[in-house]
Amino acid sequence: MKNESKEKQENIEREGKRELLKPKNDVVFQSLFNQKNETITKNMISALLGEEITKIKINETKELYREYPEEKLGILDLEAQINEKEKIDIEIQLIDRKNLTERLLKYFSKIYGMQVEKGKDYKEAKRVVIIAIIDYKYELTKELKQMETIWNLREKLNPKLILTDKIEIRIIELKKVQEEYKRDKTNKKAQWMLFINNPNDKEVQELVEKNEEIKEAMEELEEVSKIKQLRRIAELKDKAIRDEKNGLRHAKEDGINIGLERGRKEGIKER
Repeated sequence: MKNESKEKQENIEREGKRELLKPKNDVVFQSLFNQKNETITKNMISALLGEEITKIKINETKELYREYPEEKLGILDLEAQINEKEKIDIEIQLIDRKNLTERLLKYFSKIYGMQVEKGKDYKEAKRVVIIAIIDYKYELTKELKQMETIWNLREKLNPKLILTDKIEIRIIELKKVQEEYKRDKTNKKAQWMLFINNPNDKEVQELVEKNEEIKEAMEELEEVSKIKQLRRIAELKDKAIRDEKNGLRHAKEDGINIGLERGRKEGIKER
């Protein structure tokens, strides 16, 4: 499998078509969506929220180039304030660590809590929308077909009653994007998710002819993909993610095998 991948990459490079880096990789994502690329970033967030953005301020405090994978590997952050009334935090989780709910609550509490400093009126705190884009099957929504679920605080017996609009959590599953796009090819949110997941797909290449916003993002990604240092770091991140996924899979398989063996021994004892 590794040799096939290497051969594919060599063929691409011989043809002068170097494979584009994937925006779901954190260093690539942050190189693409930032204050410098305000228009691209604004267009992407607008598609995700389904609302027009007239003003945006992006948090640029993160260190972009990191030589080695760190403990936050697999999480992509894009924090922004839009239209002077909402704070948006986009998180992309590539590995299922079984703690998505806790992570999202932590992100919300951190962003919301920083607004309510000592001496300030609670009413001044802006609405916070957390958008989690995940690249694995989510147990809680496995029976649902739609790629996105939206969560609020509601009254149990009267779900139309929302306690507050200051918190909203959205979960987008990349594994369901393809089917969502097939159902409605005009869905801009699905189009952007296809691009973020893998810009090298044929469908995404075709989207460039239909969607000017994604075309602009694709052109910027082509430039970003030429940066040798960025490619090297992105490849290190991809390798670390593959290694962790393999480790988790083997741990799960070992756990199943141990359980089966214990069950077999217990069965023999009872005979």
